[in-house]
Amino acid sequence: MPELPDLEAVRRILNAEIGGAKIDRVHVMPPLSIRHPATAGALPNLAGDTLWRIDRQGKYLLFMFESDRVLAIHSMLVGRFQYCDRKERLKPGTCFAFDLKGEMQLRYFDSKMMGKLYLLEEGKLARIPRWNEMGPDALDEALTLDVFRSRVKRHAGQTKSVLTNDKFVAGIGNAYADEILWEAGVYPFWARTSLSDEEIESLYHAMKSVLSEAVETLTGRMKADISEEIRDFLKVHRKGGQPCPRCGSPISQVEANRKITNYCRTCQKG
Repeated sequence: MPELPDLEAVRRILNAEIGGAKIDRVHVMPPLSIRHPATAGALPNLAGDTLWRIDRQGKYLLFMFESDRVLAIHSMLVGRFQYCDRKERLKPGTCFAFDLKGEMQLRYFDSKMMGKLYLLEEGKLARIPRWNEMGPDALDEALTLDVFRSRVKRHAGQTKSVLTNDKFVAGIGNAYADEILWEAGVYPFWARTSLSDEEIESLYHAMKSVLSEAVETLTGRMKADISEEIRDFLKVHRKGGQPCPRCGSPISQVEANRKITNYCRTCQKG
């Protein structure tokens, strides 16, 4: 699943490439479903409009148009974006394509058709289900340590589950939760209520540094292909059995509810 660093890198790259571009034509490939309005037939109406910029909130990318319309996209598990020549072969599951200047296209593809797309007027994002329940973006400058500490104390459950709860902070998924917990030296299965103030502070600083560094890495490496998922630089996630970069102990791997958790039993003692 694309997480905050993946989507922030895509946002930065697309803003540099197509911010301010006019949409010449819109191609819609069935069975694309737009959840608001409830028909994909509204999407071609964006032809002739100008894409001012791309914003992001948590795991949503927000395509902001001159007409004050917003195309909000949550990619879910496998949704990806592609910026390429119009002549390039469509990837399986391509949902729509915007024709842009210079024979280029912006495409969105989703082989599982699980992504959530909403076309709304700017200022009406609250119509997206649970939008108003979303916590602050994990990289929002307004999310200070004091705010983080106050918010985390409202949530119970295992620490990793709290980190991936968008009602707490938005944008963190399974992969980067593992990275943050490892960086902070916090055991992923501890109850949140057992965390000390020092551990909460460590989590906060780890969250900011891990996500910020990942954004910079991905922005540099995804310029050639924004559809690519790059995770090889992660330190523990999907690295079960490999040596911990900090202490050399084997990375542990636990799978539950179809999700993998990786951590170091030495650095993150339970």
